[in-house]
Amino acid sequence: MEPVTYLKKGKIAYITLNRPEKLNAINMDMVNALSYIWQDFRDDQNLWVAILNGAGKSFCAGADVPEQEVRKRTSFSELITLGEKVIGPARHNVWKPIIAAVHGHVIGAGLWLVLESDIVIAAENSKIGAPESALSIPVAFTSFLRDHVGWRAAAEILLVGDLITAARAYEMGLVNRVVPQNELIPVAERLAERMCQNGPLAERAMKEIAYRTKDADFHQTLAILEGIIIPIASSEDVAEGRKAWMEKRKPQWKGK
Repeated sequence: MEPVTYLKKGKIAYITLNRPEKLNAINMDMVNALSYIWQDFRDDQNLWVAILNGAGKSFCAGADVPEQEVRKRTSFSELITLGEKVIGPARHNVWKPIIAAVHGHVIGAGLWLVLESDIVIAAENSKIGAPESALSIPVAFTSFLRDHVGWRAAAEILLVGDLITAARAYEMGLVNRVVPQNELIPVAERLAERMCQNGPLAERAMKEIAYRTKDADFHQTLAILEGIIIPIASSEDVAEGRKAWMEKRKPQWKGK
């Protein structure tokens, strides 16, 4: 059985963590599969949006590290290395939109994947958190979580260590919408299809700008904006967008 399934339907990629018997806990086979998938999704010009979800009862229960390994100090670096590889989308310069559709347990490395997504839809039964502090293991994605929800909300997740509900995650701004589980994928698909109506170059540019300017000063930000936006201004899609607006019709995007 493939540790991650990868299905292409039109412009949408379906990426499904596929170790349901382990609540989709992430092992090295899954890390390697995700690494390949992020690169393929990035390079396939026919794909514009991805939906990331989990098979079975949960999205992801964290890293699949045996209890005896957790007790070893040498496993700390292994856990961090695993996490760094798991966050694949940004490390592979994937600027296409990613929608995370999560349910059940969303823990540890699974939460890291959520933080690397752009829009998050959570089923009502979701339990979200990073309980590593109970093992005295510092959470490697602490700064990413802080950037998403602010330190006080991040501290509630990281320092208390209890799993939070989907409703609480929504209050924190960690998820965009909370829906019944049977609506999880349909809602994600509707969002993906709506996003596919927009100009793909613009959507990718805005995601890249958001990531690359996070720690930039004013002049660095201007340079990044110039490098990303100016090439798009002369693209076929921008010309098509203007022409479609004048002709009062839907644009036919090419992604170039």
